[in-house]
Amino acid sequence: MTLISDAGREAPVALTPGDGMPLVAPAPRGAASGRRAAVLRLVRRRLLWAAPLMGVISLAVFALAATSPTDAAAAFLGARDEFTGGAARASVEDVVTGAHGAGAHWAEAWWRWASGLVSGDLGVSTSARMPVADVVAARLPWTLLLMVLGLALGAAVAVPLALIAARQPHGLLARVLTSGLWALSAVPAFLVAMGLMAVLAVGLGWLPTGGLTDAGAAVTPGQVGRHLVLPVLSVALAQLPWITLHLHRAVTAQLRSPATEAARLRGVPERQVLARHVLPTAAVPTLAIAGARLPEVVAGSVLVEEVFSWPGLGQSLVSAALAQDFALLAASTVLLSAVAVLGGLLADLCLVRIDPRTDPDAL
Repeated sequence: MTLISDAGREAPVALTPGDGMPLVAPAPRGAASGRRAAVLRLVRRRLLWAAPLMGVISLAVFALAATSPTDAAAAFLGARDEFTGGAARASVEDVVTGAHGAGAHWAEAWWRWASGLVSGDLGVSTSARMPVADVVAARLPWTLLLMVLGLALGAAVAVPLALIAARQPHGLLARVLTSGLWALSAVPAFLVAMGLMAVLAVGLGWLPTGGLTDAGAAVTPGQVGRHLVLPVLSVALAQLPWITLHLHRAVTAQLRSPATEAARLRGVPERQVLARHVLPTAAVPTLAIAGARLPEVVAGSVLVEEVFSWPGLGQSLVSAALAQDFALLAASTVLLSAVAVLGGLLADLCLVRIDPRTDPDAL
């Protein structure tokens, strides 16, 4: 269906959703190709912007690490430090400073690391005693698994909670639920993790306290899944408040919108009203905010990994910071930042996909 606009041109009209009817009229072929071009410009713009951002972040890592009071040689020697003589310790210091440039000015050390990065050499980790590329390859998948499952679980729980609270937004249940979520949002992720560990692992003994598997056990799906429960719950609970509260506000508005009331008057079942009218529209503002909140997901996952000794990149980041392991510290920070940037881009692409009104050039 089309209407003649004031300028005399035909324009697509949003159709009232019904059984089997789209939310908006199909766009003309030229408009669709123009939108694809705008999406490509969005991707190109974000990637071009991400490159200098990663450079600035890595530069800041070296500058801040250079001011750290920790002793890299002591971290490298560990418990053997107090039994190591002066000459042996001096040779260890030479090895450590030669590995990551701690003896040079931090800008020179950064330039050495960045030059190697361009050629594909991430350097050698003094804390892990292996190439940084191997550390990243072994640990990054576990970090991504934790973040994806935690965010997915939080979103899955947020949808029914938001719908329950939106049905009677001024009722007792809605007030108790929103108050509890606001209180939970003030609790840091590591405190959530420690609380879950204290109750479910230490107190009740239902789940392991940490690690990837039980001591000496093989890495099997059953072992990993059992040890993954508490870390995933911690990440999900840390992200649940903002997802639910934003979705609740959007669902409340959509449940009482004219389009939703019109669908009910036409006899559309309530389940279809929720699934096809309310939730897709309410997801738009939540997705718009999700891109900005992804760095918080990354930071929360890093803390959760440290609490539960989860062998992800976040735990390596903490170990590298304590050991002044510049190469691993910079690589871990840059990669986690890149995950946040790419996740934000993915959220914006999903927003463009589900909301035809979103202009990719404005993102």
